Amino acid sequence: MKWPFQKYYGALRRFKPAYVIFNLSHRKELRKNKKLYQKYGLHQSVFAPVSSQNFKDLPHVLPPLDGPSADEYIQGLACSDEIKSALHHWKEKGYILLRKHYSGEDIQKANAEVDGLMAAGEIDYNYTGKKIMFAYRNGETLGKIARNREVLELLELIHGRKFHPFQSINFIKSSEQRAHSDSVHMTTYPLGNMAAAWTAFESIGADQGPLKYFPGSHRLPYLLNDAYDHGGGRWMLGEHAYLNYEEAIQVLIKDQGLKEETLHTEPGDVFIWHANLLHGAQKMNQPELTRKSMVVHYFGEEVICYHELTQRPAILPID
Repeated sequence: MKWPFQKYYGALRRFKPAYVIFNLSHRKELRKNKKLYQKYGLHQSVFAPVSSQNFKDLPHVLPPLDGPSADEYIQGLACSDEIKSALHHWKEKGYILLRKHYSGEDIQKANAEVDGLMAAGEIDYNYTGKKIMFAYRNGETLGKIARNREVLELLELIHGRKFHPFQSINFIKSSEQRAHSDSVHMTTYPLGNMAAAWTAFESIGADQGPLKYFPGSHRLPYLLNDAYDHGGGRWMLGEHAYLNYEEAIQVLIKDQGLKEETLHTEPGDVFIWHANLLHGAQKMNQPELTRKSMVVHYFGEEVICYHELTQRPAILPID
């Protein structure tokens, strides 16, 4: 059934004052940003639109593995040689792959939990019809995966600060999403203090629309709103902002000669990637097949978290 307001939904999502009203309805969560704004010298209301333009004249401090002293930082860590090797791989390639990180029993429980929550109406697809949002807040096993200690410890070593889950997205089938960087959706100041961990909930091969990614692309400059034809103005976001962004990414991939790789996985494999790693999903060769999986996005502590594309502060849970 289509509701009468749905034909206006797209325009409403582009109207910046609508986000201010939304922000005011979450004033308890956003008030804690006031101290962060003061810390970093951002002089504006925590309820106002915010984007990378607000930070362009402020200093940018890179996460440890993105800076010129990355090798020295890794060498000085009190961790195993295996973990140090993984951190060097992150520095060079922008991702870490953990094979069979979760047991078959864990994955069976996670799939059963998704099915049960869907049947009970506690979770559902969002407006895209492909993504199930925030299921980790409803399911015990999904929550444990989102807060997995080993993943969090890796993220903390990589970024030099504590990390916390911000959102989860469950997929039953491939998103078939074009190449992008998560930082156009979930952004931080200073840049780079966001990461993602994607877990395979079944065996995934070429026909199911597997993940694709571009090793080393995380080292390119972030492609944010000022780097392409966003099309927005003072009151409205650009009508074709994301489409224009996707096209700009395709040009970047071609100009930089980036090489695409595809991820084939077994249940329990975890793929962790950098905030600026270009990635997406292949088209499904057999549309009837599933590609069950869950990605969790994480933000670092003591950074300003916002959404570059929609120019709004992130609504984070109250501690």
